[in-house]
Amino acid sequence: MMTTRWNWTKKLTFSTLAAVLIAAGTAFSGAPAAEAAAAQKAEVYYVSDGDLYRVNTEGGASERLRQNFDGTELKPAGGYMYYMYDDNSTTLLRLSLSDSGAKAADFGKSKRIVHFDTKGSTVYALDDSGVLYATSADAAQLTDGIKLTNMADPDFPAFKVVGDRIYFNALKDGRATWVASRKVDGSGSLQWIAKGSLDDAYFAHADRNRLYLMVNTNPQERQYSTSSMVMYSLPKAGGAAKALNAKAPIDVNAVNSGSWANGYFVFNKGIRLGADGEFDYSKGVGYVIDGATGKTIKLHTTGVHEIANVGSSSLAFNDAGGRSYVATLVNGKVTKTKKLSLGNVGYVRNLTNQGVVRSTVLFAESGAYVLDPAKLTLKKMVGLEWDMCQYEDDVAGIFYLNAADGGRLYRMNEDGTKSVKLTDEKVSNIVLIAKK
Repeated sequence: MMTTRWNWTKKLTFSTLAAVLIAAGTAFSGAPAAEAAAAQKAEVYYVSDGDLYRVNTEGGASERLRQNFDGTELKPAGGYMYYMYDDNSTTLLRLSLSDSGAKAADFGKSKRIVHFDTKGSTVYALDDSGVLYATSADAAQLTDGIKLTNMADPDFPAFKVVGDRIYFNALKDGRATWVASRKVDGSGSLQWIAKGSLDDAYFAHADRNRLYLMVNTNPQERQYSTSSMVMYSLPKAGGAAKALNAKAPIDVNAVNSGSWANGYFVFNKGIRLGADGEFDYSKGVGYVIDGATGKTIKLHTTGVHEIANVGSSSLAFNDAGGRSYVATLVNGKVTKTKKLSLGNVGYVRNLTNQGVVRSTVLFAESGAYVLDPAKLTLKKMVGLEWDMCQYEDDVAGIFYLNAADGGRLYRMNEDGTKSVKLTDEKVSNIVLIAKK
């Protein structure tokens, strides 16, 4: 069976709705949202008529940062924005967010960058020779920073920063690809975790105490989908890793069509690619693997697109037919499943603050709906008629282009009762929500 990789920034097209939903972070359950710290202040970066702007998430005047802007993978660090020119570029560019007259600078200089990320005021970047850098955002160039390793595998460039450690793919003894980690300040020795690769940063998922890694133990096989995905669990602060399903590896496509929620990963046994090269969820059967025990639990009779946390022991999900459900899991079994009164559901997402779920939202053809975790009832977020929407962990609200107002940018609060207009100009793309 041919293999394909999941696109975690997914575009969904309905007859009346085309939504792009982008999020990052980890959802924890068990604590009410009111216990979380206040949502952080942030700015929305967007493109209008080819120019790059930003506006405060609470409203106010927009600021035009650059005319005729071209760029992708925008990520903030310090007082700068880092990005690539396009999807095929290996040139890491930097743009000042305080000097509107400054030109974009080549931060990587002579280094060909195959993957980069930012965390706080640090830029992490991997070049095509296998050198992984950690560099202050205020440095003059990438190579002024720390070389975390020169053994990273540029053929498998994914990496993820979790706490004070970075997890990446490295060449052990110069030959075999292994998942490894190191402290982000370069101190200490390299930890070799598991033979294989982390195919995407998404496959590194943390909860309060543990880190879960979905490792491809046969990464060189890129044409056919094989049973080679093994979940590992290790302390979030670093330490010995335990393989949870080493005797029963999961098919690559089953994992690539799945997603995380709480301590579970949903995957789709038997899923196949359709004629369009996309996953045909009607051909799969939804299962979850429990990150605490490694036990595999059947969740549904068809493929499952997405899952999200509901309380401490339940999962909301949508299936191959766009139907939505909430399943309750107790002692490794599904004890109850409730079908929700909402069809044509494309996304099921948790909006979080400091890792605590503040809302569970279902995005459907007819609009967006907030799920009441106690009553398992749905409340429509009235007034949303969008072309695109985006949200970010730890930032309050959902940001969307309002089709009813010519594509202007709006923010909707998460109980669906109030929306705020943020721009007067028509917006073509929301490129980033950055916390201050």
